[in-house]
Amino acid sequence: MTEVGQRGRGPLVGCILLSGALGTVHAWSIFLEPLESRLDAGRGTISAAYSVALVAITLTVLLGHRLFSRLPASAIAGLTATGSAVGLLIAAAATSWSVLLLGYGMVFGLANGLGYAFALQRSAEANPGSAGKALGLTTAAYALGAALAAILLDGPIRDHGPAYGLRLLALVVGVAGLAAVFLVGSGRSASVSGQKSGLTDWQVVRRLWTSYGLAVVAGLMVMGHAAAIVDEAGGPGGTTVSMAGFASAAGGVWMSRMRLNARQRLLVALPAASAGALVVGGLAPQGGNGAVAVCMVVIVALIYGAIIALYPAVVYDRFGVAGYPSAYGKLFTGWGAAGLVGPVGAGLLFEAVNAYRVPILLAALAAAGSVVIAGRSTSRSS
Repeated sequence: MTEVGQRGRGPLVGCILLSGALGTVHAWSIFLEPLESRLDAGRGTISAAYSVALVAITLTVLLGHRLFSRLPASAIAGLTATGSAVGLLIAAAATSWSVLLLGYGMVFGLANGLGYAFALQRSAEANPGSAGKALGLTTAAYALGAALAAILLDGPIRDHGPAYGLRLLALVVGVAGLAAVFLVGSGRSASVSGQKSGLTDWQVVRRLWTSYGLAVVAGLMVMGHAAAIVDEAGGPGGTTVSMAGFASAAGGVWMSRMRLNARQRLLVALPAASAGALVVGGLAPQGGNGAVAVCMVVIVALIYGAIIALYPAVVYDRFGVAGYPSAYGKLFTGWGAAGLVGPVGAGLLFEAVNAYRVPILLAALAAAGSVVIAGRSTSRSS
């Protein structure tokens, strides 16, 4: 694989910084229980803010690429940083669930998705000879942001409350976004309008959409409830969130080293491994099994990080630089559907049965479905 070029290194560093700051969205579970107490709301209700953020991210990944040929790269980075910081500050000031939903779910979510889509496309365009590596490192940074946020914010949230933590997060995102403004460059993405229809096989996208959505349900559900899942089992919930973030980042870095033929096999192998870990964790006796819960969360997070780096690379390999933005935007709606169903569904099921076993086993079933669909797709393409 060709190494990242000198001219593409600055934009890649900027994209990694921006992606890392935005990836703090996946440290949500450290806010979950404190916000329940602050806003006097149930777990399913509070979890909806995270799910709405994931849906908002999906919308801007689907549609935001249309801005990339119209605005300079630095302007996109600045818009992302400003919108994200404003959304987090609104969430910090929330005294009701609806304001939390507006700030964290909608404003932060929309800005986050715009920045994430931009970071992926910009990093690949700046390094055309090693796009898979650039995409893997950028998605790994998104996961690493969650790990670092969990480490930095767990103590302040315990000592000063979730509003203080959200304000700190707004500061971090703003500073990282400002640095990205100066690194990503002032150029614009090449317009791909009018080129997509001849380059994109939508039957392939539909199959990948289904396998991707089913594969990431487990990661989004587990990472959205990681602290609570491990706390329930008697383990260190806050510490596990940071461990999961590092594991997810490691999965992305690992995937950046994979060659094309290995990527096709991993479409099947990764969700299969995730399903196995979830079954073991879901069937473990409740209470006093903190170590099992920690291992399950970390393994699922590692696999999730690999999966979210794998699919952009597969799409880029299949559709090229011109077809990638539109194809990946549509594929990413599968991630958004999983983000809507997974965290909220887990919260509601927890309230109904007072345990995480049922949502964990359902996530294992979704991962198994991804194995079946990806296996069929791989056999057809071979």
